[in-house]
Amino acid sequence: MKKKIKAGIAIVLVLAIGAGGFFTYRHFKNKSNMPVMERKNELTETVDKSSFVSTITASGSVLLDDEIEVYAEGETNIVKTILVEEGDTVSEGDLLVEYDVEDRQEELENQIRDTKREIENAELSLESMTAATSDTELARLKSEITSKEKSLQDAKTSYDSYATKLTQQQNTVENAEQDVSDAEKEVSDTMALMEVGGATQSEYDTAVTTLNKAKKTLTEAQQAYNDLVTEQSNAKMSITTAENDLTNAQNEYNDAQTPLSTEQEKIQYQQQQLTLQGLKDNLADYEQDLSELVYSTSSTVNGKVTEVCVDEGTYTEENTVILKVADFNKLIVSASIEEYDAPFVAVGQKVVMTSDGLEGKEYTGTVTRVNDSAEDTSTNMGTETAVPIEISVDNPDGVLKPGYTLDLEITVVDKQDVLAVSSGAVMTDAKAGTKYVYVVDGGVISKREVTTGETNDTEIEIVSGLNEGDEIITSPDDSITEGMTLDEYREQIANNTNTNTGSERSESGNEDMRNGGMPNDQNRGANQGVPSGGPGGGGFGGGGPMG
Repeated sequence: MKKKIKAGIAIVLVLAIGAGGFFTYRHFKNKSNMPVMERKNELTETVDKSSFVSTITASGSVLLDDEIEVYAEGETNIVKTILVEEGDTVSEGDLLVEYDVEDRQEELENQIRDTKREIENAELSLESMTAATSDTELARLKSEITSKEKSLQDAKTSYDSYATKLTQQQNTVENAEQDVSDAEKEVSDTMALMEVGGATQSEYDTAVTTLNKAKKTLTEAQQAYNDLVTEQSNAKMSITTAENDLTNAQNEYNDAQTPLSTEQEKIQYQQQQLTLQGLKDNLADYEQDLSELVYSTSSTVNGKVTEVCVDEGTYTEENTVILKVADFNKLIVSASIEEYDAPFVAVGQKVVMTSDGLEGKEYTGTVTRVNDSAEDTSTNMGTETAVPIEISVDNPDGVLKPGYTLDLEITVVDKQDVLAVSSGAVMTDAKAGTKYVYVVDGGVISKREVTTGETNDTEIEIVSGLNEGDEIITSPDDSITEGMTLDEYREQIANNTNTNTGSERSESGNEDMRNGGMPNDQNRGANQGVPSGGPGGGGFGGGGPMG
């Protein structure tokens, strides 16, 4: 209904301007609560306070403000039971999903038990490396040294005995060698005699037998000597072994008296410490994993389940979406505003929303987001450029639903109790670019520079330069000069011929029409520095907020 009314207003205004005029209506609607200005006469008015309220209209769609994606918890899990269905209403803390974690729990508990045992063994090992040796053990180690010393002495004695044995055996070998030499000579002599008949064959055979026995004896003597040499070598090795045994026994005794006395022992001790620390780290990890084991997932919001994304038996990870839950009491309105209106819309502005389908209901909200860039959207008239915005909406009765379409009225200017004057009273110095009015003080007219603010179709806000109660010229013409009295100005107007006045007004009115203003407004659009047809211009040029 509101759109039809506004369209009707636009048609009437276009017809009123005529073929030479230009009109653009961009959903701006200005409200003025300015009281009727006190006029002492038709030439002047008293500066008074007014209010400026400007709105922009648009339409938008109701959306869910925050549809929460519920993620699976834990690194990996298997969905055991889904406890809700799509459309179910849930409250914060309600269980949504249960996981199958029995196998993982048992595995972690076993790892914890085994690791604790390994830690106990490692601690005992460290303790043994640094524990003080008992007197009994020290006595045993001391006795071991004595035993090894005796073994070494025995080995040396045994070795020394082989020197005499070798000498004796060497003599035996030498005697056997001599026997062989003598036997060989006897055989040779007997053979020579036998050739000349001086010896018998029997004597010769006896000589040979004696030689063979001597050779055998020599061989046995040499073998015995070699065996003694081998035994002597072994006796020497026994000495080395006994020396090593004694050294080890002495080292054990010394180590027992001073633990970790060698670099090797220190290194072994450090290695064992690292092993123990690694086991403790593993235990801490297992215990943390067990404590973080997730058995179920609960809702973090009050709302309604909009989607179930997994099935029972599904393997999940931390980034797996299992459910979606939305709070239907938290809604937003998504809308688009024309690029010409976008500069006036800002976050925090109040919005009133209605719907043809919800007769008699009015909702309020606030602009929460204005896009940084515009987008091309399709309309019944073609393609237009618009800026997307979002608006929070209060839904106390719960009637609004996602997908509803609402008519929006965004308040872009809301100023109360500000000084205002008629639009035609403000003039512009083309050279200086400043604005001014003619003030009547004590009956004398003077020019005063002013700073203007918001503008509507009939009034201009005065930011500085005037005070409430000041008397100003309502619509000065070209005949006014600074310093003349109000009576002189009135007389000057009265003396002007209707022809001259009509001619001047006609030219001024044509210029006003080209600038989006109204005739007889003293070129109001130019005076206010507002582009034709732009927001904030006077007359039919727009009517939007103007700073």
